[in-house]
Amino acid sequence: MNTKHLFVGNKLLTAVFVFLFSLFGIQSSYADYYPSGIQQNVSEETLRLNGWVLRYEQTYSTANSSTGIEFRPSESFMIVTGKSIGSNTLTTLAAAPTSSVFTSTTVNTPQLLNGTYWYYTPTRSFGFSPTNVIQQSTADVYLCNGAQGANACADDPSRLSWHLDGSNGGYRLGSAGWINSAELGGDSYLKQVWSWDGKSTSGRKSTNLTFKESLFASDTLSDWDGQLRTTVDQIMNKYGSLIK
Repeated sequence: MNTKHLFVGNKLLTAVFVFLFSLFGIQSSYADYYPSGIQQNVSEETLRLNGWVLRYEQTYSTANSSTGIEFRPSESFMIVTGKSIGSNTLTTLAAAPTSSVFTSTTVNTPQLLNGTYWYYTPTRSFGFSPTNVIQQSTADVYLCNGAQGANACADDPSRLSWHLDGSNGGYRLGSAGWINSAELGGDSYLKQVWSWDGKSTSGRKSTNLTFKESLFASDTLSDWDGQLRTTVDQIMNKYGSLIK
């Protein structure tokens, strides 16, 4: 018997069950906060109450290394986000498996992970986008108007992009852009990475999950090679508009 085909078949079957359960709603006590797609204006308390731990925090003026190793957590899942100094509200954020996020991508070719397009291009930039259209020069400057400060990227306030060149921090967070240094306003914004080990937090109430959330409804669901997640992303890409 071909065990590899059997294993893949079981994972595809699991994906089908996830799909069917989600159509009717699935009740789970493992409904930790693991959002699919980019989220905006989220309270830091939401992350803390759902088992996420802040692992990295530096101003946007703080230079990143060429690989970003300093903000890579050891836990299985990560949230990348940022906020204004003094605020408890995270401007824009996205969540995905850590190992997948740190899979190298070629320039202007992001990968779809958990409903968000991510890019990790060492010596150039790192971040996420709501679509597969990005402009890594070197950070993602797509739909930024060339100005500096709070409204430089107001035409697409859901994106986040950090330089990976050893010299710059920034570049963009929500509507703010060109915030690479203290002189350009980088000291007014914080870069953050939160992590989660995939285990449910205690005391959570059951929640009716959507299809995109239900894949991670239980910490007993195994996807060691990421193929199940890939299958779900492919389904969402093709049929997401038809699924509530």
